[in-house]
Amino acid sequence: MIRQRIGSTFALVVLLFAFVGFGYKLANDPGSLFSQLLFVAVVAGIIFLIFKFMTRNSGAGSGANSQYRKSVAQSKKLHGKRDQGARRTDFKKKTIKNATKTSSSNKVRPIRDRSKGPNLTVIEGKKGKKKKRAF
Repeated sequence: MIRQRIGSTFALVVLLFAFVGFGYKLANDPGSLFSQLLFVAVVAGIIFLIFKFMTRNSGAGSGANSQYRKSVAQSKKLHGKRDQGARRTDFKKKTIKNATKTSSSNKVRPIRDRSKGPNLTVIEGKKGKKKKRAF
C-alpha cells in the first residue's frame, strides 16, 4: 500500500516538473520547443516504421493462419465451388390449391447429395498428458 502511494507520488512530481518545464520553454523559446517536438515526432515515426517492418508477416504466412489457408484451399479443391443459384428453391414458389389436402406427395424437399460423407481429419492432441487438479 505504501509502495503504491510512493509510486503515484513520484509520478505526480515528475508530471508536475514536466508541465512546469514545458510552460517555461513555451514562454521563453517557443521556436526551440516546436523544433524539439518535431524531432521527437520524427524519431518516434521512424522507430514505429522499423518496428512495423520487422514484425510484418511474410507472404507465405506462418502458424495457424497458413494452416487455415491450406485447409480452405484443400476444401475448395475437394468440393469445388458451389453455385448459389443451383439450389432447388421451387418448393417455395409452388402454391397449394387445396389447403385441406396435405399429402406427402405434394411436398417438395430440396435435393441433398448424401453420397459423399463429411471430410473429417484427426487433430493430434496431448492425449498422454494428465491434467493438473486442485485436489
